[in-house]
Amino acid sequence: MTSEGFYDDEENLKKLCDFLRGKEGPPVREAIEMDKRVYYLKGEKLVNFLVEPKKGTKWPSNLPKFKTRQEAIAVCKQLCDAQFIHRSEKRGKGDLVISQNREFDESGYFTWIYEGDKSFSNMMTALLVAGFLFCTCFPIWPNFLKVFVWYMSVTLLIFIFFLISFRGAVFLCVWILGFECW
Repeated sequence: MTSEGFYDDEENLKKLCDFLRGKEGPPVREAIEMDKRVYYLKGEKLVNFLVEPKKGTKWPSNLPKFKTRQEAIAVCKQLCDAQFIHRSEKRGKGDLVISQNREFDESGYFTWIYEGDKSFSNMMTALLVAGFLFCTCFPIWPNFLKVFVWYMSVTLLIFIFFLISFRGAVFLCVWILGFECW
């Protein structure tokens, strides 16, 4: 697979962004831009990573590797045009401001706008809201559920009490013998 023309499709650019934003991607720094915490990196580091990834990086099999710096720079320009990253300027330590210059340049700093798939985050938020509503509706639960929750709570409380007591007794015995544990 060659990278020429492959990254013209926005879906393929998203796959590349998912890889670059993941654990295997290039190292990024945190900063504040427009009162929001953002991740940024230098253009040169992004191009270097695309051309020659850091040692131990497993490049995804569904993405073609870059053979030249010019290919990597062209894809970085596409990332800017598709607004997955934008150019920023350093105003101070840990403080960025959006640059007026929108072109990709290896000497510039680039902030990630792309956040990836948010379906897991949305699902967890929905579960949190549903769990909250479930707990606040406790007064209207049927009696058998209230009794079940009561028994589970008391069982857990007794288990924790005996676990702490057992650990304390073991610690005391070991401490009397002259050893330190925990």
